[in-house]
Amino acid sequence: MKMLGSLKKSGGRWLTMTGALALLFTGCEGTLEVTEREFLTPAGTSVDLLFAGAIRDFNTAWNGGGCCADRVISLNGIITDETSSAGTFTTRTATDQRDQFSMVQGNTGDALYRDLHQARRAAIRAFRAMAADGEGSGSRPSRMKMFEGYSYVALGEMFCSGIPFSTVSEEGELETGSPISTSQVFEAAIPIFDAAIAADGSNDAARIGKARALMNLARYSEAAGVVGGVATSYQAFIEHSENSSEQENTFFNLQSNGRYSVADMEGGNGLPFRSSGDPRVPWVEDPLGGFDQSIRLFLAAAFSRTSPVVLADGVEARLIEAEADLAGGGSNWLNILNTLRADVANIMASRVPGYSSVVPGPNNPNTTLDPLTDPGDAASRLDMLMDERGYWLFLTGHRLGDFRRLVRDYGRNQADVFPSGPYFKGGDYGTDVNLPLEFDETNNQNYSEDICQFDVP
Repeated sequence: MKMLGSLKKSGGRWLTMTGALALLFTGCEGTLEVTEREFLTPAGTSVDLLFAGAIRDFNTAWNGGGCCADRVISLNGIITDETSSAGTFTTRTATDQRDQFSMVQGNTGDALYRDLHQARRAAIRAFRAMAADGEGSGSRPSRMKMFEGYSYVALGEMFCSGIPFSTVSEEGELETGSPISTSQVFEAAIPIFDAAIAADGSNDAARIGKARALMNLARYSEAAGVVGGVATSYQAFIEHSENSSEQENTFFNLQSNGRYSVADMEGGNGLPFRSSGDPRVPWVEDPLGGFDQSIRLFLAAAFSRTSPVVLADGVEARLIEAEADLAGGGSNWLNILNTLRADVANIMASRVPGYSSVVPGPNNPNTTLDPLTDPGDAASRLDMLMDERGYWLFLTGHRLGDFRRLVRDYGRNQADVFPSGPYFKGGDYGTDVNLPLEFDETNNQNYSEDICQFDVP
């Protein structure tokens, strides 16, 4: 099990404009796997603080930051078929309905857009400080490059094409970026992950991140080659704790406040996450119902206030290999899927604290999965593989990227992939397939609002 680290308390705050960030620390307590030194120089202190702050900022973007802002986990779920809006916030409902507001009006993904750039900038700054301090390789600088790479992946998978990546030079000068396409975002991530692997050859989370970027570029065989040596038992988590509200599992807080409900066949074409009884999606019903008082509330039982969330693991590595095999016309993809299914109880128990307390149970009675059989045609085989990804990677921040890949790279109709038709709160689902950038990005002289097209995968 590979832990990514958690921060006891950080009083740091970032100031952002057009994705470029400057860091002001007002205090930091606790340590984060920090090397103890008999004599601590001011430069060394700065490096340790930047390292701790970068971990804090990345964890916040993925699934932290207190209650109850939307992060990578929650927004992946709400715009796809993983969860439904059970609250009253109009921005969340608009994202769930795939009919978001204009950038100038604001949307539920605005804070995440800032958070991901903040995490990216924090990782860059910490890495620079480490290199200047003579720490050019090892687990810490490798982790910083990995965080930077994953920030690119999340931005590319979740937000509209045309994202500027602004920077701040080592001298503190703002360098505003120009918009780059979705494919260019993933291309840019690859050498960043390469740098993480070069700094620490044991960083398998970086390998999986690189493969994820390659999958988004439809470079399937290359992706499979990258993760070939990753053990199925490998796991890297985003950690959570009750040391402070910012370190708590934010998706749990959103659920416990009645904002998000586990969906079931949302839009008529979503997966039956609840009704299937699949042991990979344990759930319970909250009798109090959703925040809006009109929606039944179904909670993902894998989440608690302190439970970790998978960032990358060997299961994802095997799923990448299976998709590459299928895309290349191979015959091993089904064996890969069935090998994972045969070990579902052990895999889920290693992922989810207290898993045995909810599975088996009334909603998820099965602790095993029957082997799959070949459906016999290319379209059905791809459906089967993507369904398996949906269950294995449920609420881990992958679903929106997979949906966009299905439309962009496999030629599927977006109305057949995303929830469509009548919306359960009234009206119909829209055509949005990504999140708009935050309006503040228009302060960048290189950017204008009309670049962002919500319905382009």
